[in-house]
Amino acid sequence: MNRLQYIFIFVLCSLLFVPKMQAITTEQEQQFTYYWYAAKEAIVEERYGDAYVLLTFCNAIKPDDGATLTFLGIIEQGIGNEMKGLKMYRDGFEADPYDQWFHYSKVLLDMDSPVAKAEALRVLEKAHKVQQPNCDEDLLEQLQSVYLGNGMLDKAIEIQDELDKIRGYNDVSAILRYRVFLVQKKTKKALAEANKYIEQDPSDVRFYILKLDAMTRLKAKPKELYPVYDKILELEPGDLPTLNNYAWLLATNKGDLNKAEAMSAITIREEPNNPTYLDTYGWIMYLKGQKELAKFYLEKAAMWSTDEKEKAEIEGHLRKVESRK
Repeated sequence: MNRLQYIFIFVLCSLLFVPKMQAITTEQEQQFTYYWYAAKEAIVEERYGDAYVLLTFCNAIKPDDGATLTFLGIIEQGIGNEMKGLKMYRDGFEADPYDQWFHYSKVLLDMDSPVAKAEALRVLEKAHKVQQPNCDEDLLEQLQSVYLGNGMLDKAIEIQDELDKIRGYNDVSAILRYRVFLVQKKTKKALAEANKYIEQDPSDVRFYILKLDAMTRLKAKPKELYPVYDKILELEPGDLPTLNNYAWLLATNKGDLNKAEAMSAITIREEPNNPTYLDTYGWIMYLKGQKELAKFYLEKAAMWSTDEKEKAEIEGHLRKVESRK
């Protein structure tokens, strides 16, 4: 029996005569502080056996100290006692839900069990409640992630409101709101979110792309979309998907074919074997009355296409070109 074990027996015996709910003495408080810091030092020095004994002393003095229970849980989990570690985490959390939520919720979320995940949600919501009005950012992020994973989208937005009060409204907030609104089929709100962030930062091309997506979903007229495409290309002149999509929109809506051709030509110059870009260019040639060029590029597009749906569409364009007299 080593010195730490002798100390443990002495401390344990002295505590047997102290009712659990009774306030501890000054001497016991000093003992607790001494063993607590000695345990932390042992953990830093990777003397986990000593740390465990010392933490057990602390737990005997203060059975409801959440931090002690959590540290004991970490050690139990580290040596493979998963269930005992989980119990320690749970007891630590119940004793101190304000601070001891992290390890317990993490272990629960790592489990492939609906019951465990439901318990994790309870833990995070309780910690969130007791921390009000000044919640930890990590807790808010974890709770929001769980809400999103469970489809509790309105709750996720409420958490984002809290995060915005801490960090300020930013691009992360705007993108999350935009995506949530789309999932909720609130496309007009998603569009409003993109416009809101554009007002804050008109140089962020991502939000013009999001705006374009929302407007397209709302079936905006082509003439309403053109200025958004122009703005994207002003910020990202060489963005090939935008050049291709803009060219296609112009070509299929009686727009400026010369402008469409110029943009489409850039895409096939940069990616000469891209079937989507070749199809767009071939169709523009067809609309401009250049049948042979149209046939050449559409045949090339069909040759390079590996997607069945895309290939069928290209071949449909090609048949229309070949049937034209």
